[in-house]
Amino acid sequence: METDGKQRRTNVLERLDINLPVRLLGFGLIYAWGICLWDVPLPASANFSALQTDPAWLLSAILTPATCFAIALAGRHRDLAKARSLYIAAPLLCTLGTAALIGCGYTEGWPHFLCTATAGIGTGCGPAFLVVLWGCLFARVEASITETVLPASFVATLLCTLVVPNMPPTLAGLTVALLPLASGLLLALSQQALDRGQIASENVASIGRLSIGPLTVARMVLAVFVLYSLGCIVPAESPITLAAAAETYATALGMLFAIALSVGITLFARHIDVTSLYRWITIPFVAGVTLAPLANDDAAFLTRVLMNAVFTGVEIITMLYFIRLSQRTGRSATYYVGLGAGAAYGGVLAGYPLGDGLQQSFQAAEQGAYGCLVLLGIFVLTSLLIPRRDATMDDNAQEPGIPEAATAPDTIAVAASYANEVDALIAHRKQVAAAHGLSARETEIFLLLAQGRSRPYIRDTLFLSKNTVATHIRHIYEKLSIHSQQELIDLVEE
Repeated sequence: METDGKQRRTNVLERLDINLPVRLLGFGLIYAWGICLWDVPLPASANFSALQTDPAWLLSAILTPATCFAIALAGRHRDLAKARSLYIAAPLLCTLGTAALIGCGYTEGWPHFLCTATAGIGTGCGPAFLVVLWGCLFARVEASITETVLPASFVATLLCTLVVPNMPPTLAGLTVALLPLASGLLLALSQQALDRGQIASENVASIGRLSIGPLTVARMVLAVFVLYSLGCIVPAESPITLAAAAETYATALGMLFAIALSVGITLFARHIDVTSLYRWITIPFVAGVTLAPLANDDAAFLTRVLMNAVFTGVEIITMLYFIRLSQRTGRSATYYVGLGAGAAYGGVLAGYPLGDGLQQSFQAAEQGAYGCLVLLGIFVLTSLLIPRRDATMDDNAQEPGIPEAATAPDTIAVAASYANEVDALIAHRKQVAAAHGLSARETEIFLLLAQGRSRPYIRDTLFLSKNTVATHIRHIYEKLSIHSQQELIDLVEE
């Protein structure tokens, strides 16, 4: 009995790992590291305050987008994931930079200068490589898993944001320094599991190819840059300065709101595209801008909650969009993810200094409300950059069929022969489905999967939600004892 219980628990864990591989949640640790380092008070620092006024922050903020864009240009024809040494070097850079940043508060003279330079370089270049490496990994993972894991991974960020500031100083510093190493380890384990087939991979060959012009990519890069900049500027327009603990809770609540909404959209929406994902951040952004100029503690707190929700939402949208773009164009994920990450970090670099400058000018002129209206107008204009028809999420792949010339009278026999072959192929696939006990709905989905159809195509064709399709596919894989669509195709072709 005890053995049976252990076996059942093992089976449950295995099924959970197939649909939500825990290793992939390590992506959220790199964002947790950044927030704990710069946005919430780090007890290990000498002044126990956020460090965005430190010279090391400015150097780091400059180097991160610069490194991302350099990676993108270098990766136009080469996948960064092939450079295995980066799986060790990138986390180590982050950890070294963290230790140096903490050391800045306890040093003077040339040791302080050395710590500042090391902190800027380590915390600037390290996360750029880590984020792009994770993006390259997600580009290989089955789309439905990526769409679920990306929002879910920010749960790790949320937990760290709540826990780290309340730790003893030494333990807090050690924890933050180890977060990049943990993220890098989980990244390597995820890469290994993907290579072994333990994590379902995306059947990229079944995705219809698109030709995306540079203007389309440039529009999305600019939109991400502006959205990040606005997200940094809006809280600065509030005349109220929150206590450190309130800032921490505002960050956590905003992140929780974004995670819940993102998971809900990706699980239950029939069709997921960047336009619908962008649309849901409009309400929290407009509400945050409206509340920002009010001289009220509650309004200031809620503004920061809403802007943190926008930040997290834009991070999820950005990663999903550029990953999908790389799959649809066939170009290296290094290129597109590097561009998206560079735009995001560039927005942070521009947003915080602009926010401080605008805050002083608006407060001096008592025109904070007018400033917020300007920001709202910029946000509305930014929406024009978002593709109205998101081609990256469409599935235009066509079934292999008879060319138009084959419909001529002299090819009727060939067409008839082809039709017989197709009928025999479908009959064979139905036999395979029946032999494994698939239900009627599972058989429908099985036949579409065997044709190489993607999950978005199946959702649109059968008018099912993403969650329903994912559940049916999970049951199909379990009954066939397989883990990916490619294994299913190989099975029916035997």
